[in-house]
Amino acid sequence: MALLDIALTWIHILCVVLFLGTMFVGTFVLLPVLKAHLGYEERQKFITRFIPRVRSIMSIVVGLLVVTGISRALLLHFSHDGPVAAERMGVFALKIFFAAVPLVIFSVAPKVLGAKSKEGLCCDPDAEDPPLFAGVLTSTGAALHYAAISGGWIAVLFAIILSRMH
Repeated sequence: MALLDIALTWIHILCVVLFLGTMFVGTFVLLPVLKAHLGYEERQKFITRFIPRVRSIMSIVVGLLVVTGISRALLLHFSHDGPVAAERMGVFALKIFFAAVPLVIFSVAPKVLGAKSKEGLCCDPDAEDPPLFAGVLTSTGAALHYAAISGGWIAVLFAIILSRMH
């Protein structure tokens, strides 16, 4: 049982790092660098090839993340001997809520934003949307990326708090 818990934990952590890291690098490194150094045609050509490939890999990572998360929750539930404290359940509920934010955005954004893009992309760096918030968020795609990254890291913080409550 301990070996299963260790394996599920490591796979879960690896998937979280891959998912959030890919979103972070794409949002704050790759897209700004492409916009600064490539012309429109080269940038669009790269993006129309790159994003679908990354999304297919991230779909596998997200699937593993959900499966290991549910498995770990069930394993903890069935292996816990003492009474369940209300504080622990509250932290767990907050973790689930904030973990759901990036997963829902990952699932819904391509359908919503892809309909507006001529290539069907959810993260078009050349989108000419009006600024959403004080000129900081330049597009709906950027806002969703920031919300997903923020929700993911808050979920990680709640997971750390939860692990210390044993």
